[in-house]
Amino acid sequence: MSQRLTVAAIAIPILIIIVFLGLPWLVGVAVGLASGCCAWEFLRCTERDAKPRLHIYAAVSAMLIPFLSSLISWGHAITIVLFFLFAAVFIELMLTFRQRRTMDFETVAMMLLAGGVIPILLSSLVQLAKRGDCGSVYAFLPYVAAFSSDAGAYFVGMAFGKHKLAPFLSPRKTVEGSAGGFVSAIVMMLLYGLVLRALNYQVNLAVMAVYGFLGSFAGQLGDLSFSAVKRLYGVKDFGNLLPGHGGMMDRLDSMVWVAPLIEMLCLWVPAISK
Repeated sequence: MSQRLTVAAIAIPILIIIVFLGLPWLVGVAVGLASGCCAWEFLRCTERDAKPRLHIYAAVSAMLIPFLSSLISWGHAITIVLFFLFAAVFIELMLTFRQRRTMDFETVAMMLLAGGVIPILLSSLVQLAKRGDCGSVYAFLPYVAAFSSDAGAYFVGMAFGKHKLAPFLSPRKTVEGSAGGFVSAIVMMLLYGLVLRALNYQVNLAVMAVYGFLGSFAGQLGDLSFSAVKRLYGVKDFGNLLPGHGGMMDRLDSMVWVAPLIEMLCLWVPAISK
């Protein structure tokens, strides 16, 4: 518990500074580094026997996609980086046919997932930061939804949890904790909206509540989906980079779902304007 709170107390102020400086390239650097760590940890658990250079290809790709998307068109960034990752992985696949043991296609798929799909989804954090005058306040929405939901589920589950939510995937998660996550995300999203109103932003609080509810739903699905991956490969955590939290992938598993969902909601039903 103390380690978890200490990491949060250090990381949250740094996160706030990075997001609210209003520099999309800086958000791109931060998300890129986090994505690279996620790719490395994910493959370390799922593709232990793959050649180390394959892990490097995926980690570099995962770092470059969010960073380049902060500097150039999102579509161009994805096309450029995915082309080289795709080429590198499939060339490695073809070269293994000179040997007795060829590369499993599961390895190819995992490299493209870790080095391409996951960082593309996390790049929504960068795209939100590029939304003009409101970029910083929009970019903070996924963090409010994901982290408040996670914290609410954790503390309510510890205090009142009795009924298992998904015992075969994550035995410690409870129905009561899940409900606490929804309530916490909605309340924190509304509080964030009130703060923005005090700063002279136009905020639709009803839509903010929807952001909180759907953000919590996506976050909990994200957590459970990557718990399923850990179950498949027999690991407790993807890493140990963040004491009390596990690895970067363990911390951002919900964000892989929340960030793109919030980006879509902000495009379809924007809640904040100047």
